[in-house]
Amino acid sequence: MYIKCLQSDLWEAIQIVQKAISIRSTLPILSGILFQARKKELILSGTNLELSIKCSIPAEIKEEGSIVIPARLIGDIIKNLPEATIELFLDSSSNQIKLSCQESKFNIKTLLPEDFPKFPELKIEQSCVISSSELIKIIKQITKAASIDETRPILTGVLLNINKNRFKMVATDSYRLAIKEVELKEGIEDKIQAIIPSRTLNELIKIISGEEHDIILGFTGNQLIFKEGNTVLITRLIEGQYPNYQQLLPEKYEFKVSINKEALLGAVRRVLLFTQNNSPVKIKIQDKMMELNAATADVGEAIERINTEGDGRDINIAFNPQYFLDGLMSVNEEKVVFEGIDATKPALIKPEGKENFLYLIMPMRVV
Repeated sequence: MYIKCLQSDLWEAIQIVQKAISIRSTLPILSGILFQARKKELILSGTNLELSIKCSIPAEIKEEGSIVIPARLIGDIIKNLPEATIELFLDSSSNQIKLSCQESKFNIKTLLPEDFPKFPELKIEQSCVISSSELIKIIKQITKAASIDETRPILTGVLLNINKNRFKMVATDSYRLAIKEVELKEGIEDKIQAIIPSRTLNELIKIISGEEHDIILGFTGNQLIFKEGNTVLITRLIEGQYPNYQQLLPEKYEFKVSINKEALLGAVRRVLLFTQNNSPVKIKIQDKMMELNAATADVGEAIERINTEGDGRDINIAFNPQYFLDGLMSVNEEKVVFEGIDATKPALIKPEGKENFLYLIMPMRVV
């Protein structure tokens, strides 16, 4: 294998495929990146067996071939090289990659490409198209509510429902629930339901951030494919039955107020400074006023008051302050609606005037 390519192109590709690299794997081959020189491009692949990413860049291929290079080492080298042409030459006799860039030269020990897991070659059964900006927005709003408890793997995933051109994502950790629905640029003929690992989605938005473009979602068996330009990401889906979240949604409300989001966000962040060891933020709504209170014996007490608009009964309710903050930060409108039934039942946070996003949060019991 003998190739020439630009440092900037190679560094961008390495950053993308590194997101699938298994740092703690007992298999050394999974800590490497597969380099494949084919025709006029260099293809980089990484996998942790759950998530696989492939990215191609233009290159001058003097000799085709493939090799696996330790991901962390090659990444650190390329990152610190100047923006110039890089040469990669595989010395088969020593099984080393000879890398040169201007006056810098490196000899890197490699791993055999035959030991690298084969990148899934999947036949897409159904596909749809969504804009990158829309997908990024949804993922940021939804994945906050997914669980990080690996003992309940279903809840570490995000439920995806697609019905023709309607695209819905749902996440819950059993203490809160987030739902967002948007319209696809290109839909599908049938209904699809899948549970996607939330960590996959969080890695995905790091890859697709940038200029506005289309993202293709392809479905096949128990795997989901995201394709964007010269990058392909394939993830295994989580198997199992997702909880019936619909039964958690209240059919009515006893109190409903509208509040300026930024004012409420600032108030919550300030009272958050006085919460420790999961102490709650207490909320009192009365006479067109919301009062937030947080206190910790060793720190002190914070009280914030904000004007509200709305109607319904007076209420005293308490929440996990971080969960409440996450819900507010997920609302993208100027005003947020806060509604519920009583202090023992879940409350809703949603944007005023829009019904395509809601965040349900369970109250905390205060003695």
